[in-house]
Amino acid sequence: MQLVLDFGNTFQKCAIYDGNKMVSFMKFEDICLKDILEFVRNSTSINSCILSSVMDTPSDIVDYLNSEYAYIELSVSTPIPIINNYGTPDTLGKDRLAVAVAISKLANGNPSLSVDIGTAIKFDIVTAKKEYLGGSISPGLFLRFKALHTFTAKLPLVDYNIEHHLIGRDTQTSILSGVMNGAIAEVNAFIQMYRNQYMDLKVFITGGESIYFVNHIKSEIFADSNLVLIGLNEILLFNE
Repeated sequence: MQLVLDFGNTFQKCAIYDGNKMVSFMKFEDICLKDILEFVRNSTSINSCILSSVMDTPSDIVDYLNSEYAYIELSVSTPIPIINNYGTPDTLGKDRLAVAVAISKLANGNPSLSVDIGTAIKFDIVTAKKEYLGGSISPGLFLRFKALHTFTAKLPLVDYNIEHHLIGRDTQTSILSGVMNGAIAEVNAFIQMYRNQYMDLKVFITGGESIYFVNHIKSEIFADSNLVLIGLNEILLFNE
């Protein structure tokens, strides 16, 4: 069994896999060693562990993982089961790399595209030959609403809502229409542009704000909130 850890700034996610099957999952805020010990308490057959972290991981957690498991911390030098053709691999986010590995696995030999919608909207493409090429990054919903409020004199800060219309009847609903429909149109247009270049493209959508997009995407997609964890597990299995 494998222990897979994805430590972000907001949440730290922990999963236990048995091969390719996730058998346990929890997420924490401000994770500590006690949390991990409790999480793995009833899983005595864990042999290996991978950690992807954008935070300063507490040293006692790293010491524990090193002492108990065959341990990998994801870095630019970690062997991966795809070819990384990104121009500046040192600057590539670990989440983007893990997602690229995941979609390449799930696409079963087809070219694959991930759409990760959170603080930013990130597109990442992997060819049928398992070559990761890169993609694009644009502001997510909150950043768009925040920018309109911050860089204008009178526009209010509007919260996004799954219910929105094309025609705004007041300033608030006009902003809601512009941001929501604009972002949805952007995602649909990008997917179509990728489909024009790659036949039999498999499209995967993930991220905390993807719920606002899934029902508005005109292309066939596969929604999965665990792409980062799936990719990390694949990297760990590859190294085993």
